[in-house]
Formats: sequence, structure tokens, C-alpha cells
Amino acid sequence: MKVAVVYESRTGNTAAVAEMIGAAVQELGHEVGVWNSRKVNLDYLTDADMVFLGTWTDGIIIGGHRPGDSGKLLDIPGIWGKPTAGFVTYALHAGNVIEKVGDVVKLLGGDWLGGRTFRRQRKADGLANFVVAAVDAAEERLGLAHS
Repeated sequence: MKVAVVYESRTGNTAAVAEMIGAAVQELGHEVGVWNSRKVNLDYLTDADMVFLGTWTDGIIIGGHRPGDSGKLLDIPGIWGKPTAGFVTYALHAGNVIEKVGDVVKLLGGDWLGGRTFRRQRKADGLANFVVAAVDAAEERLGLAHS
């Protein structure tokens, strides 16, 4: 499977998680490319079978949580019908930002697989299981044999 990991990052935490997701996908034996949303390889994204889409959590500690730079995410072309998993980084509380990333994916025409939040101090926690579950779900949706 060909997988694209596309993200927005303000402080580098989401970029680090995106790279870790890319490495985990590659360890599963899949081809992967990782890009900031403003530098994404559009040909690769168009040909990708699956997408991981990530951003950071914006808002104040007690509320108003939203996907950071969601306007830039909405400018991403090429995910129509593609199984897409979301990921979000946060400092203290992510609120319901992952559900809002799902809304972005749906607006872009992607097939929402669900997502996961990653606390910036413990970025690797649960990452491998998240990637395996998302890739398995994408393979199932695409009718591919599991690797």
C-alpha cells in the first residue's frame, strides 16, 4: 500500500509524530511519504491508497479546542475516497479536536477511519497500535490482503 502522512505543525510536536507514524508504516512494509501540508507532493498524494492527516490542538486550556491551522488542511487536494486516519498533538487537553479533524477529512472527501490524540510529552504512547489498526482498517476498506 502507498501511504501519505500530511500534517500541520507549529512547534514541531506534530511533525515529530508524523515522522514516527511514517516510520511505523514503513516498518509494516508499506511505501510512505511524510509532508507538511504546504509542501506535500501532490502526485504522491493523488496516487496514495491511504492518508494520515494530523495537526495540533489550538485553543485555551479550558475550552474552545479546534484543529490548528485547519484552513491549511482544507486546502489539501487529493484525498477523495481515500481511507484517512487523523492524529492530533496537544499539551494539556485535546477536547474534541480529533472529531473536528474527522469533519475536515469528510469535507475533503476522505473516508474517515477515526483518529488518535498524542500528548506532546508522551508522543510515542499508543502510536504503534494506532498505526497498525489504521493500516488494517484501510486495507479492509480497500479489499487488500493484510500484510
